[in-house]
Amino acid sequence: MKPSFYTKIQFLLLLFSINSYPQYVLKNLKFEKNSLYLFCRGTIAKSGLIAEKFNNTDKKITHVGIGYLDNNVLKIYNVTDCDSTKTALIIDNLDSFTSNGTYYLSVWKCNNNEREFLKLKEICSAFSKRKVYFDFSFTLNKNDTVLYCSEFCSRVLKQINSRKFDFKPKKMILESYYKALLNREELIYYPVDFFQESPHFTKLLEITLKLKKS
Repeated sequence: MKPSFYTKIQFLLLLFSINSYPQYVLKNLKFEKNSLYLFCRGTIAKSGLIAEKFNNTDKKITHVGIGYLDNNVLKIYNVTDCDSTKTALIIDNLDSFTSNGTYYLSVWKCNNNEREFLKLKEICSAFSKRKVYFDFSFTLNKNDTVLYCSEFCSRVLKQINSRKFDFKPKKMILESYYKALLNREELIYYPVDFFQESPHFTKLLEITLKLKKS
């Protein structure tokens, strides 16, 4: 039995709603000046490894970055484990941040003031002048050149306002696989969704994206 014309139209509309509409929303997303944003993405490759095991409540995101408008250009600062001979700190735009297998994106706005925004720019600028290494051991220390994504964001926020952004790391007893991998019994770390229960952040956008080729 061949599908009816009406059924075909329904199918096309479904495809449009799943694939095209989110991309349209993404391209037309507007950001405000003097505002701090956190950008969360989810990739298929890391969803089971990170989100399901180590996040607090958000089971979709696997990576987080912090950003703002700089002369009407969006800059998203994020520490990544990609192969980089210069630094693990990448400054993305929205398109590059959502490339390489990203299927999910959420954007969060902070209720910051002007002083905090200026501090954000100052801190991010200082980090961009250093060589940052990705912390594959996921250990918390005072070294601000060996970091992972959520540790970087939490550190920037704490430097902006240590009282307002006084996030506490999470402690987890490791399963045998991760115990052998990290060579320790427990992990003290910042989950990628560490900020989501804070009253200072509001979710602006949450969409599922059409996967892009890397």
